[in-house]
Amino acid sequence: MPLHPRDDDRFTADTTRLIAERLPIGAVALVAVFAVAWFFEHRAHPDRDAYFAAFYGLEIVTVCAAVLLCRSAGWRHRSRVVAVVTAVALIAQVSGYHTAVRGEGEILNMALLYLVTGTMVLVPLDWHGQLPVALAAILAYSIAIASGVRSATPLAINVLGLGTIAALSVAGAAFLAQQRRTLWQQAVALREANDALAEANRTKNQFIANVSHELRTPLSIIVGYTDLLRDGEFGAMSAEARDTLERIAQNGRNLVHLVADLLDLTRIEAGRLEVRPGRVELASVFAHMTRVIEPWLSGKDVRFRSELADATGVTADRDRLEQILVNLLSNAAKFTEHGEILLRARRVEGTAVAIEVRDTGVGFDAAELPTIFEPFGQGASGKKVGGVGVGLSLSAALARAMGGELTADSEPDRGSTFVLRLPVAADVSTTAEQ
Repeated sequence: MPLHPRDDDRFTADTTRLIAERLPIGAVALVAVFAVAWFFEHRAHPDRDAYFAAFYGLEIVTVCAAVLLCRSAGWRHRSRVVAVVTAVALIAQVSGYHTAVRGEGEILNMALLYLVTGTMVLVPLDWHGQLPVALAAILAYSIAIASGVRSATPLAINVLGLGTIAALSVAGAAFLAQQRRTLWQQAVALREANDALAEANRTKNQFIANVSHELRTPLSIIVGYTDLLRDGEFGAMSAEARDTLERIAQNGRNLVHLVADLLDLTRIEAGRLEVRPGRVELASVFAHMTRVIEPWLSGKDVRFRSELADATGVTADRDRLEQILVNLLSNAAKFTEHGEILLRARRVEGTAVAIEVRDTGVGFDAAELPTIFEPFGQGASGKKVGGVGVGLSLSAALARAMGGELTADSEPDRGSTFVLRLPVAADVSTTAEQ
C-alpha cells in the first residue's frame, strides 16, 4: 500500500534524520577499526607508516566533513547523497593506500567488504543508494589489482567473492528499506486508528454529557414535585399514596445519582474533574450515610451499622467522599438480602484512614476483581441484578483524585469488602504526634 504524499515526505525526512544520526556512529567505528588495523600493519610493515598516516588522516577528514555537512541546515536534506559520496570516497582512499604501498589483495578485499557491509547495515540508503557503493568497491578492487596490488588468490575468485557480497548488500539494503517502509505504514495506520478512536471517544463523552444534562433537569423536577406531593403541599393523602410517592421519589433520586455519575465519568476522561480537598469530619458523613441507606434496606432482612474508631477527620472533598460512599453502600444494599452492612473507619499506617464498607451479600469471584473498577465493567452478579457498571469505576477515579485509593476483596456467597484509603486531616496528624 503506497503512502500518502504527506506521509511519504515524512518517511523521507525520517530517513534523512536516521542517516544524519548514524553517520557519527559509522565514523567512530571506522576510525577505531582502522586504528586497530594500523597496529597490525605497523608490526608487519613499519616502512608503510607514513603512507598509512597520510591516508588515515584523509579518511578522518572525510568522515568528519560528512558528519558536519549532515548536521548543517543547508545539507541535512541531502544526507543520503553525502553518505553515498563518503562511502565511495573511503573506498577510493583504502584502495589508493594499498595501491601506493603495493599491498596485499586479500587485505584490501577484506577492508572493502567491511566498508560495503558496514554501509548497508548502518545507513538506510535503500538499494539505489547502496548500488553505487557496491559498484565502487568492485571497480576499486579491480583497478588496484591492475595497478600492482599483489594477490595470492586468483583474481577471479576474489572478484567473485567481493561481487557476491556487494550484490547481497544491495539486496539487503532493499530489504531493510522495505521493512522500514512497512513498519512506517503500520505506524501511520496505527496513528490514524488511534486518532479515530480518540475522536470517537470524545464524541461519546460529549454525547453522554449532553444526554446527562438533558436528563437531569426533568428528573430533578419530577423528584421535586414528588417530594411536594408526599409532604402534603397539594393536600392530604393516604398512607398508601405517600408510601408510593416515597418509592417514586427514591427511584427518581437514584436516577439523578446515576446521571451525575455518568457526567462525572465523562469529566474524568476529559481531564476536567474538579476536586476541592479539605478537612472532612467523618461523624457527620456517617450520620448522613445512615439516613441514605435506610430506604434501600426497607423490607430486607439486613441490618446496617457504622463504627467510627480512632479516625475522626480526613483530607478529602466532602461531596466526592459522600459520592463514593453512596456508590459503595448502594452496591452493598443491592447485593445483600440477609445479614448486615458495616460502614467503619479506622486509622492505618499513622497517616491514613481506611473507610470500609463490608457486606454479607453474594460477593464475586477473585477472577472478576481486575475488571470491576473498569468503566462499564461488571461481574456476573452485577449483570444479573442490573446496572451500567459506572459507580465503582467512578469511585476509584475519585479516590485517586483525592490522593487515596479504593480496593476490594470478596468471596462468593460470603460478601464483599471495599476499602477507601484517604489521608488523615492535617490537624489530626499533628495532634496524634503531640
